[in-house]
Amino acid sequence: MHIKVFAVALLVVAPLFGQSRVCKDNPKVVKACFIVHGRATFGPGTPALRIWPIGTKRMLGVTAGPIADDADDPIYPNNMRKVIQGDEEVFGDFEVCPFTPERKGAMQMVCIQSVSKLAVKPAISKK
Repeated sequence: MHIKVFAVALLVVAPLFGQSRVCKDNPKVVKACFIVHGRATFGPGTPALRIWPIGTKRMLGVTAGPIADDADDPIYPNNMRKVIQGDEEVFGDFEVCPFTPERKGAMQMVCIQSVSKLAVKPAISKK
């Protein structure tokens, strides 16, 4: 009896936990998703995972919600998780979905729906 109740509870609760891991359909997304060609890196600070859209002075912070503190478990796709270990630069076309509006001088918080044309390079040491 207890096993059946647990199984039913798991079926009901599991989707609730999974909802926070979606990007495009996340209820915290404030505008339409868009694609940027850029470089993603992990670094010091919050959020640690950031995307620089090449050719701009902008920086996108990859999070799980609209504030930088949501960066503890950023939302990004598995194909990127498999190649980035922390010291690499990942170049590609990132489909990002904004959690915050774009504002001059402020980092925009986003999640990554998908990445295509991945190219991974060792990070350049800044000595």
